[in-house]
Amino acid sequence: MPSLGHVAVGLAAGRLHAEDRPRRLAATALFTALSTFPDLDVLARRLGAGRGSPWLHRGALHSVAIAAAAGLLAALLAGGLGRSRLRTALTGAAVAASHGLLDTLTGGGAGVMLLWPLDTVRRLAPWTLLPAAPMGLRFLSVSGLEIMATEAVLFLPLLVYALWPSGAPRPGPSVACQGPR
Repeated sequence: MPSLGHVAVGLAAGRLHAEDRPRRLAATALFTALSTFPDLDVLARRLGAGRGSPWLHRGALHSVAIAAAAGLLAALLAGGLGRSRLRTALTGAAVAASHGLLDTLTGGGAGVMLLWPLDTVRRLAPWTLLPAAPMGLRFLSVSGLEIMATEAVLFLPLLVYALWPSGAPRPGPSVACQGPR
Protein backbone atom coordinates (compact mmCIF):
# COMPACT_ATOMS: atom_id res chain seq x y z
CA MET A 1 0.00 0.00 0.00
CA PRO A 2 1.45 3.37 -0.92
CA SER A 3 2.20 5.84 1.82
CA LEU A 4 0.35 9.11 2.21
CA GLY A 5 3.47 11.10 1.29
CA HIS A 6 3.73 9.50 -2.15
CA VAL A 7 0.02 10.08 -2.75
CA ALA A 8 0.33 13.75 -1.66
CA VAL A 9 3.06 14.30 -4.27
CA GLY A 10 0.83 12.87 -7.03
CA LEU A 11 -2.20 14.88 -5.93
CA ALA A 12 -0.25 18.15 -5.84
CA ALA A 13 1.33 17.47 -9.24
CA GLY A 14 -2.10 16.89 -10.76
CA ARG A 15 -3.38 20.18 -9.35
CA LEU A 16 -0.30 22.05 -10.59
CA HIS A 17 -0.32 20.47 -14.05
CA ALA A 18 -3.91 20.92 -15.21
CA GLU A 19 -5.93 24.09 -14.89
CA ASP A 20 -9.46 23.02 -15.80
CA ARG A 21 -11.44 20.51 -13.77
CA PRO A 22 -11.87 17.64 -16.29
CA ARG A 23 -8.18 17.59 -17.15
CA ARG A 24 -7.20 18.04 -13.50
CA LEU A 25 -9.01 14.84 -12.54
CA ALA A 26 -7.19 12.91 -15.28
CA ALA A 27 -3.83 14.51 -14.41
CA THR A 28 -4.34 13.82 -10.71
CA ALA A 29 -5.14 10.16 -11.39
CA LEU A 30 -2.14 9.82 -13.71
CA PHE A 31 0.38 11.51 -11.41
CA THR A 32 -0.90 9.73 -8.29
CA ALA A 33 -0.47 6.42 -10.11
CA LEU A 34 3.05 7.43 -11.18
CA SER A 35 3.96 8.52 -7.65
CA THR A 36 2.96 5.15 -6.21
CA PHE A 37 3.74 2.63 -8.97
CA PRO A 38 7.31 1.81 -7.81
CA ASP A 39 5.82 -0.12 -4.90
CA LEU A 40 4.47 -2.69 -7.35
CA ASP A 41 7.84 -4.31 -6.78
CA VAL A 42 6.46 -5.82 -3.57
CA LEU A 43 4.96 -8.45 -5.89
CA ALA A 44 8.37 -9.45 -7.29
CA ARG A 45 9.02 -12.24 -4.79
CA ARG A 46 5.61 -13.75 -5.51
CA LEU A 47 6.46 -13.62 -9.21
CA GLY A 48 9.67 -15.58 -8.65
CA ALA A 49 12.35 -12.93 -8.07
CA GLY A 50 15.03 -14.40 -5.84
CA ARG A 51 17.49 -12.96 -3.36
CA GLY A 52 19.65 -10.24 -4.91
CA SER A 53 17.24 -9.55 -7.78
CA PRO A 54 17.03 -5.89 -8.82
CA TRP A 55 13.25 -6.35 -9.06
CA LEU A 56 12.76 -6.80 -5.32
CA HIS A 57 11.37 -3.99 -3.16
CA ARG A 58 13.14 -0.63 -3.56
CA GLY A 59 15.07 -1.99 -6.50
CA ALA A 60 14.88 -1.14 -10.20
CA LEU A 61 11.33 0.25 -10.13
CA HIS A 62 12.54 2.91 -7.67
CA SER A 63 15.31 4.09 -10.02
CA VAL A 64 15.58 7.38 -11.87
CA ALA A 65 15.84 5.50 -15.19
CA ILE A 66 12.51 3.72 -14.68
CA ALA A 67 10.96 7.01 -13.52
CA ALA A 68 12.06 8.70 -16.77
CA ALA A 69 10.66 5.83 -18.84
CA ALA A 70 7.39 5.89 -16.89
CA GLY A 71 6.98 9.65 -17.43
CA LEU A 72 7.63 9.29 -21.15
CA LEU A 73 5.22 6.37 -21.49
CA ALA A 74 2.53 8.23 -19.55
CA ALA A 75 2.83 11.27 -21.83
CA LEU A 76 2.66 9.09 -24.93
CA LEU A 77 -0.45 7.27 -23.68
CA ALA A 78 -2.27 10.13 -21.93
CA GLY A 79 -1.23 13.06 -24.10
CA GLY A 80 -0.53 16.47 -22.70
CA LEU A 81 -3.58 16.76 -20.44
CA GLY A 82 -3.90 20.42 -21.32
CA ARG A 83 -0.14 20.97 -21.53
CA SER A 84 2.56 19.83 -23.92
CA ARG A 85 3.46 16.15 -23.97
CA LEU A 86 6.99 17.15 -22.98
CA ARG A 87 5.73 18.89 -19.85
CA THR A 88 3.56 15.88 -19.03
CA ALA A 89 6.55 13.55 -19.51
CA LEU A 90 8.82 15.70 -17.34
CA THR A 91 6.21 16.09 -14.60
CA GLY A 92 5.47 12.38 -14.70
CA ALA A 93 9.16 11.50 -14.49
CA ALA A 94 9.69 13.90 -11.57
CA VAL A 95 6.71 12.51 -9.70
CA ALA A 96 7.82 8.90 -10.26
CA ALA A 97 11.41 9.74 -9.24
CA SER A 98 10.15 11.41 -6.07
CA HIS A 99 9.10 7.98 -4.82
CA GLY A 100 12.62 6.57 -4.73
CA LEU A 101 14.07 9.81 -3.39
CA LEU A 102 11.53 9.96 -0.55
CA ASP A 103 12.21 6.31 0.26
CA THR A 104 15.90 7.13 0.79
CA LEU A 105 14.78 9.39 3.65
CA THR A 106 13.08 6.57 5.57
CA GLY A 107 14.59 4.55 8.35
CA GLY A 108 15.29 0.87 7.97
CA GLY A 109 15.62 -1.26 4.91
CA ALA A 110 18.54 -1.97 2.64
CA GLY A 111 18.26 1.27 0.67
CA VAL A 112 17.08 2.25 -2.80
CA MET A 113 18.62 1.41 -6.21
CA LEU A 114 18.36 4.98 -7.51
CA LEU A 115 20.97 4.54 -10.26
CA TRP A 116 19.89 1.16 -11.64
CA PRO A 117 20.85 -0.05 -14.33
CA LEU A 118 24.17 1.81 -14.03
CA ASP A 119 24.77 0.22 -10.63
CA THR A 120 22.88 -1.87 -8.10
CA VAL A 121 24.07 -0.07 -4.98
CA ARG A 122 21.21 0.57 -2.58
CA ARG A 123 21.40 4.08 -1.17
CA LEU A 124 19.95 5.80 1.88
CA ALA A 125 20.16 9.48 2.73
CA PRO A 126 22.56 10.31 5.59
CA TRP A 127 19.58 11.35 7.73
CA THR A 128 16.14 9.91 8.40
CA LEU A 129 13.23 12.31 8.03
CA LEU A 130 10.39 9.87 7.45
CA PRO A 131 9.26 6.69 9.17
CA ALA A 132 9.09 3.61 6.95
CA ALA A 133 5.48 2.60 6.36
CA PRO A 134 4.58 -1.05 7.02
CA MET A 135 3.62 -3.02 3.91
CA GLY A 136 0.34 -4.70 3.13
CA LEU A 137 -2.39 -4.94 5.72
CA ARG A 138 0.12 -4.06 8.46
CA PHE A 139 -0.32 -0.49 7.19
CA LEU A 140 -3.73 -0.55 8.91
CA SER A 141 -2.19 -1.41 12.31
CA VAL A 142 -1.74 1.07 15.15
CA SER A 143 1.87 1.59 14.04
CA GLY A 144 0.78 2.13 10.43
CA LEU A 145 -1.88 4.65 11.45
CA GLU A 146 0.68 6.54 13.57
CA ILE A 147 2.98 6.71 10.55
CA MET A 148 0.09 7.91 8.37
CA ALA A 149 -0.62 10.68 10.90
CA THR A 150 3.07 11.68 10.90
CA GLU A 151 3.08 11.82 7.10
CA ALA A 152 -0.16 13.83 7.11
CA VAL A 153 1.60 16.48 9.20
CA LEU A 154 4.82 16.41 7.17
CA PHE A 155 3.03 16.59 3.82
CA LEU A 156 0.24 18.94 4.96
CA PRO A 157 1.28 21.81 2.65
CA LEU A 158 1.05 19.54 -0.42
CA LEU A 159 -2.25 18.07 0.73
CA VAL A 160 -3.79 21.50 1.38
CA TYR A 161 -2.63 22.76 -2.02
CA ALA A 162 -3.88 19.65 -3.81
CA LEU A 163 -7.26 19.46 -2.10
CA TRP A 164 -8.09 23.18 -1.83
CA PRO A 165 -11.46 23.74 -3.57
CA SER A 166 -11.34 25.19 -7.07
CA GLY A 167 -12.40 28.81 -7.26
CA ALA A 168 -11.83 29.38 -3.54
CA PRO A 169 -9.04 31.73 -2.48
CA ARG A 170 -5.84 29.76 -1.97
CA PRO A 171 -4.46 29.56 1.56
CA GLY A 172 -1.58 31.79 2.47
CA PRO A 173 -0.82 35.34 3.43
CA SER A 174 -2.90 38.00 1.79
CA VAL A 175 -1.43 41.42 1.19
CA ALA A 176 -3.66 44.16 -0.08
CA CYS A 177 -1.93 47.03 -1.86
CA GLN A 178 -3.84 50.11 -2.70
CA GLY A 179 -2.35 52.97 -4.58
CA PRO A 180 -3.18 56.62 -4.05
CA ARG A 181 -6.75 57.60 -4.76
